[in-house]
Amino acid sequence: MKRTALTYDGVTRGVAEYGDPLGMPVVLHHGLLGDAGLPDLWDVSARAAGVRLIALDRPGHGLSDPVPMSAVADWTPLVLPVLAELGVDAFDVLGISAGAPYAYALAAALPERVRRVWVLSGLPYVADDAIRHRYPEGAEPVWTFYREAPEEEVVARFAGAVDRMAEVFASSPATLAALTGLAGHGWRGPARETRLQTRPWGFDPAGVAQPVRLWHA
Repeated sequence: MKRTALTYDGVTRGVAEYGDPLGMPVVLHHGLLGDAGLPDLWDVSARAAGVRLIALDRPGHGLSDPVPMSAVADWTPLVLPVLAELGVDAFDVLGISAGAPYAYALAAALPERVRRVWVLSGLPYVADDAIRHRYPEGAEPVWTFYREAPEEEVVARFAGAVDRMAEVFASSPATLAALTGLAGHGWRGPARETRLQTRPWGFDPAGVAQPVRLWHA
């Protein structure tokens, strides 16, 4: 695993590379409480598959500085300089859980470069009432809170749950390390993510034209 901090216009972006450095590029998007740091098995599996796995810290996660984002679609311009520096042209995208919207965003914005979309237990387009209402009835107040509450209240909710989250993920060193990083950024990362998930993403997910493969676990 190669962990790197790249800086553009004074803002740091965190990147981690796994697998075969000469392999097929796949850009990985971590989950809500994760970052670009992955268990060793990902490196071994990517190398065996001939994949150059590039994991990116989203703002406020891992090594990436928090930056303002008004929609999920704002992710693409943040990624482009990283891809240019890494020499990546055509690539696949992989989204894990809350990383799925960002994988779709790259596919929608870069149809000539993104070849395929792979999604593992991905978050759907919950900004759409018809999709969100398929969740259990008790979930609606949670979605409403994240969509409408001031950012500081969302930050406080995450900060107040840190001990419980550490207990839940006690058997996952990678997640515990990610939680430490999130706390270091003042929980701005997941607070921003939950707000953006529940608001229009800035593009139509139905417009993604590439092949999409969904896994659920």
